[in-house]
Amino acid sequence: MWFIETVVLSCIITLGWTLMFTVPRRYILPCLLMTAFGFGLKTALVYQHVHIVVASFFGAMLASFLGVYFSKKYTLPPKALISPSVICMMPGIAAYKAMVSMVQIGYFGYSDELFSQMMVYLFEALFVTSGLVLGLSIPGLLFYRRRAIV
Repeated sequence: MWFIETVVLSCIITLGWTLMFTVPRRYILPCLLMTAFGFGLKTALVYQHVHIVVASFFGAMLASFLGVYFSKKYTLPPKALISPSVICMMPGIAAYKAMVSMVQIGYFGYSDELFSQMMVYLFEALFVTSGLVLGLSIPGLLFYRRRAIV
């Protein structure tokens, strides 16, 4: 039951971003489907104890493949569909905790514990963001490449 709640909440986030990006009304459902499948895959992989960076990579890649499919079906640019559907996978909590740790270092003074906590959260946020970027770029490299790979 928690899985369905999580996916529905991520779809609500995507609905807000589609309204903010002024996506046309008839293309909101494909964005929500891309979010449901991409974020659902990420959540399922994290539940199966796959590292969050790898799970984010595969979730973003699935959403991006679906975005390429829907963009060809509706003759839209794929980024118009993919961007709102992947925002819910951004590592906001890790980035926030890294920032709070940095502020605590400035307020309380330097300590090894706070510095290591800050670095752990900072690198988690950086690597999850990198996994999302790589996952988003794979379908573009495969389908929109003009020259041969080799």
